[in-house]
Amino acid sequence: MKMTSGLEFDPYDYYKKNLKEEVNLGSQELIDKLTKESNVDINLNKDLSKKTKDLESKLNEHKSRRSIYKGINTFLIVLLIVSIIVAIFGGYNIYLGEDGLSYLLCLIIGALLAIASFIIIFFVLRKKIKEADKVVDKALAEYNDMKNKAWNTLDSLRKSLNFKQYVDFVNNLDTSIKLDYEVDLKKVRTLEETYNLNLDFGDSESVCDVYSGLIDTNPFLRVLLNKGQLVDKVYTGSRVVTWTERVSDGKGGTRIVHQSETLVASYTAKAPMYSNYSVIIYGNAAAPNLNFSRYPSGLPLEHDEKDVEKLVEKRTKKIEEYAEKAVEKGKNFTALANNNFDALFYAIDRDNETEFRLLFTPLAQQNMVELMTATDTYGDDFSFVKKKKLNFILSNHSQRIISFDYTKFNAYYDYEELKSSYITDMNEAFYSLYFDLAPILAVPLYQMHEAPLYDGNILDKIIDTSEAEAFINHMDRNLFRHKDTDTEQILKVSRVKHYSNSDLFKVTSHSYKRVPQVTYIPVACRNGRVYDVKVNWFRYDPLVADSLVAISKISGNKSSDTNTPFKETNYRYHNFVSIKANDDYDENKDNAFANYINMFYNKL
Repeated sequence: MKMTSGLEFDPYDYYKKNLKEEVNLGSQELIDKLTKESNVDINLNKDLSKKTKDLESKLNEHKSRRSIYKGINTFLIVLLIVSIIVAIFGGYNIYLGEDGLSYLLCLIIGALLAIASFIIIFFVLRKKIKEADKVVDKALAEYNDMKNKAWNTLDSLRKSLNFKQYVDFVNNLDTSIKLDYEVDLKKVRTLEETYNLNLDFGDSESVCDVYSGLIDTNPFLRVLLNKGQLVDKVYTGSRVVTWTERVSDGKGGTRIVHQSETLVASYTAKAPMYSNYSVIIYGNAAAPNLNFSRYPSGLPLEHDEKDVEKLVEKRTKKIEEYAEKAVEKGKNFTALANNNFDALFYAIDRDNETEFRLLFTPLAQQNMVELMTATDTYGDDFSFVKKKKLNFILSNHSQRIISFDYTKFNAYYDYEELKSSYITDMNEAFYSLYFDLAPILAVPLYQMHEAPLYDGNILDKIIDTSEAEAFINHMDRNLFRHKDTDTEQILKVSRVKHYSNSDLFKVTSHSYKRVPQVTYIPVACRNGRVYDVKVNWFRYDPLVADSLVAISKISGNKSSDTNTPFKETNYRYHNFVSIKANDDYDENKDNAFANYINMFYNKL
């Protein structure tokens, strides 16, 4: 660890006082450096961008004017129809011999309005709208042409952006965090063999993004997962029942009344639900026998001291009660002296008091309380689960994205907007990563405990399976979709074969076909009878589809040449490139893939 500010073991204060400014200035310097290296003509882009925005403004004005014409046209069409109806109504009643000035007025006014509307619609507005369409089309063509010119001035800069730059940026910051360009198989092997990690998420969860790194010498993985599960879904149906009853009329007689009731029935069936979540998997041999779990306390981000006091008071009572019951049952649980930490962290399922106190020293407790009660970060939005030598951090703030997405800048034509977005995204990407790792950084013992040396005998795999699965999720998912599916997919991969230049993976798509069903549920009515109420629902039948994908390791940037032999199925993720493969993929096809890579990328 390089930090020398005295805040090495205080992640919250270290970020606020050191890293926040360092990341912001560093990201500005990086985009300036990339701009210079890309030979972007900023002044030309500025001029073209201004012209593009002026043309866009004019285009919107023309569209607005056309919309007014179309709005008036729609109004007059409605008026024409209404006027014809009114005229017919008046004329028909006069034809029937009905007297009255009102019918004559309906005929005359309706006819006049209909004629006027017809003339304006077909002889004025049609021409106006047609002319407006031509003006809009011309303005749109001018706008697109100027936008493309502005966009092309940034072509070299866009091509220079890649995931490596974000990794290098993070690694050059004054922190103990170091990232890898791709998932480091040595770290995966260490997590599996030294810390007993089972990296099999099963068929219900798919890796959408992943990268590896170190905190000092201890390895971690950051994984974004898409989870599919079958949950109960309630379907409802209704039926209106009517009947007649004879009731007293209050005068000694009876009368007939009509009654009705809407009967509602429900039917519960399993339906798929999909959601994303991210997890930090961190290996450390400190406190190797300790297990515990804690989850967000529910303390709102915008809270005050009274909110904290109220929560601490409530949970402290529960902890005291839990401690008393633990003693009665012979369990080893003792409340901590620091009520704030014990109540907010609330790891009451800890199973080794000695190691828990060894891990959460007074400084670690103070750091953790600071993280959980912060109102200018993410606050208490994280779960922390320790299973012996493995630590799992799940946060609410990183459920959608965990990587710096450099591909989003392909949409920009204005350099200043691209630069501003780049700086913002770089700050937010590191901010998200840092505060995912902050609960680990808050524990000094973790950072003082060194991991064992990695085994130098690395496997001959080109890409780790988890990273391959993430890659697949970055490709066009329609490539793997079953033809009959009606739902999202959970994509899983398995290695088929390792070739000289690539790895061949089988991609299995798990999804469902939605089959309409009908069920009749008997429901009692207040008339004393029971009626069947129809409920429409769906049965979800599982579907499986298999495909093949070849993935190879590369370096460099994506080529601008679109006339490539694999352009339809070629994708890039981190330092890898892929193609959709067929059953006949062999060494010859692998060599052809390698030749393509050598032409349009730099093969590692």
